[in-house]
Amino acid sequence: MIELKACEKTEKDAAKAFAWRNDPETVAAAYVARPKTWDSFWLEFSEYYFRIPDFSPLFVLSDGRDAGFVRFDAPDRDYGKAAELMINIAPDFRGKGVGTAAVEAVKKLFKAKGYERLIADVRRQNESSLKMFAKTGFSEESVRTERVERTGEICSIVRLVCLL
Repeated sequence: MIELKACEKTEKDAAKAFAWRNDPETVAAAYVARPKTWDSFWLEFSEYYFRIPDFSPLFVLSDGRDAGFVRFDAPDRDYGKAAELMINIAPDFRGKGVGTAAVEAVKKLFKAKGYERLIADVRRQNESSLKMFAKTGFSEESVRTERVERTGEICSIVRLVCLL
């Protein structure tokens, strides 16, 4: 059974998300495909992730065990009442349907809050995330090429949208 649990602005909660963020598969799929340092992650977590009340991060629990982390942001353009989501499933829970179930739970939560859409930006080579989002009702809106300022890397980003 999948549950969503409020994440708190504590170093303990940040440490869980930090470990999953620096997993090699997650690093490869991240917008900035480099591991984060604790100091930079803690600053981002504590100052950025909790700034919009509706968008506070959540832990994903599978049968009561920590299985992932979901965070949210405001979309970069007007989609009506919408949220952008980023999801990271713990390595031990990948490939077991946890991500799919977590996104379905997030959809129900945001629909109940009156949101109209969820948005996800995914690297083109992140096939597992693209498949998971397609399973949960997201469809491709656009593809863009971006240069990641911090690394100089050129990457292809797929914008996915789900109507709630």
